[in-house]
Amino acid sequence: MHLIRKTTDIAAIGCATVSVLTLAGCGSATDASPAPAASTASPGCELKADLVKLHGVAAGTSYWDVVVTNTGKAPCTLPAAPGLAVLGPDKKPLPVTVNRDPDAEPFPLAPGTSAAQAIGYGTDGNPPCDAETTYLRLTPPGVDLAFRGDARHCGNDALVTSTWIAGNHAAPQ
Repeated sequence: MHLIRKTTDIAAIGCATVSVLTLAGCGSATDASPAPAASTASPGCELKADLVKLHGVAAGTSYWDVVVTNTGKAPCTLPAAPGLAVLGPDKKPLPVTVNRDPDAEPFPLAPGTSAAQAIGYGTDGNPPCDAETTYLRLTPPGVDLAFRGDARHCGNDALVTSTWIAGNHAAPQ
């Protein structure tokens, strides 16, 4: 298997409130909507996020691992359902339904450790297909990661997520 790794470092998330797109309801299909992100980080918690493309597709769905590493000196807790938003090249949100794993739980992340969550992006390719899906916004840590290149966004596109697991690889479920 070949992996393509995109890495973005960010500063400590501390106790700042950031306006982002978050998701309501664990285990339900919802559209992303604006809401403030609540930080579960203690002072000294710093997060780095990677997006790793998993090769192969299944019935129009492509898969990635979202890998978050605690690069700070204090523990962090990742939310069971981190905020996810698909953005166009202008970094404006695109409407995408997100289906969450109903068994997902917050994940403690000690300094120097990583956790991974598999995500799948499914499209039926049916119009309207009016924008490119260029970035995936992940909160926390509050970073926009390069996502899907110049692939088109269509009206019935959806994301599906798994639970967090320790390490840097989460197999699609």
